[in-house]
Amino acid sequence: MKLKMTRKQMAIVVLLVIIVPIVYNKVSGAVLGFLQRQAMLMPKEVVVDYPHKERVNISAEATGRVEAKYSVDVIARVSGFLLKKYFKEGDFVHEGQLLFQIDPKEYQLEVNNSRASVNQYSALLKNAQQELNRANALVKEDLISRSEADQSLATRNQNSALLDAAKQQLELAKVNLSYTTIKSPINGRIGKVNITEGNYVTASSGSLVNISSTNPVYVSFSLKTDDFVKLLKASDKFKDVEVRVQFNSGVWYDKIGKINFVDNKVDQNSGSVQMRATFDNAKGYLVPGDYMKVALTAPKKVSYMTVPQSCTKGDAMSGYYVWAIEDNKSVKKDIKVSENINNNWVVDSGLSPSDSVVIAGIQNITTEGQKVKILDAATYEKRLKAAGKK
Repeated sequence: MKLKMTRKQMAIVVLLVIIVPIVYNKVSGAVLGFLQRQAMLMPKEVVVDYPHKERVNISAEATGRVEAKYSVDVIARVSGFLLKKYFKEGDFVHEGQLLFQIDPKEYQLEVNNSRASVNQYSALLKNAQQELNRANALVKEDLISRSEADQSLATRNQNSALLDAAKQQLELAKVNLSYTTIKSPINGRIGKVNITEGNYVTASSGSLVNISSTNPVYVSFSLKTDDFVKLLKASDKFKDVEVRVQFNSGVWYDKIGKINFVDNKVDQNSGSVQMRATFDNAKGYLVPGDYMKVALTAPKKVSYMTVPQSCTKGDAMSGYYVWAIEDNKSVKKDIKVSENINNNWVVDSGLSPSDSVVIAGIQNITTEGQKVKILDAATYEKRLKAAGKK
């Protein structure tokens, strides 16, 4: 049997279809809003702790570069054909070791000619001296005039000067001849040859090869002014600061370096101070030109106030802050931090030792003035685990 609806009944049904969802949405929205407001009024559960006091050694880090204490470019001091080299590239060479030979023939000839000139003027001087002796004897007997004797004296002096000049020329020729054998000026490791045998070289030809000393070595680095001041305050003018270096592999070098140079000005472009440390390098592990991580530690311990990094919000650009609790309500504390010590921020300002800082449950606080319920860490962990199971 079919039921027939009147127009009035149909209108009522349509009206109900329209009204019921609207009423339901309004009622459910009101209920949800009420529940949210009630949730906001409920105290937020948090764990708090006081800022910690830590006594630590002042430290700083930088990027450094290994440098040879001595780095010498070997050049030719006289011109000539490069006849031979007496080393292998990359070898360790000693001071005074023969490295290259320049063709010595023309320089040997200069020595021979200069020696002949010395002999010639020696003979002339000897003869002039004998003539002067005779002239002086004849003057005493009035057999010649004083002017003739003076002429003999002048001839003797002239030959003496010529002999001195010839001797100087001989010494110069010997020096130039010695320059044809090029020797190592230092102990160190020799590099790649820039000009090979058979080439004609001059003093303007540039470096034949470079030699770099290997022990000790320098590590140069730039230190930010803030770190520079902190280390200076915690040390005896950097004399007792320990310097360590780390290889790219993450391994720390087993020798401790000592600072031997501090620049007298701050670099205007980088805002840092150039410094340098000396390291023993008997085994040659530190290679000039290599970049390394540098860690500096001062001997004096300094007290710092710290808070866990995990309880801070913000960043270096906008600044950092923490939530503190006063009268069971949240309070925002803007803080200034400097360095990281064992995952804790060093707090320079913004907190006092008596402040209760939220270290867990931070996500529950969104604004100042929220009511909180302070729990101990163990209870808070149990609550979290229970909520996770549900």
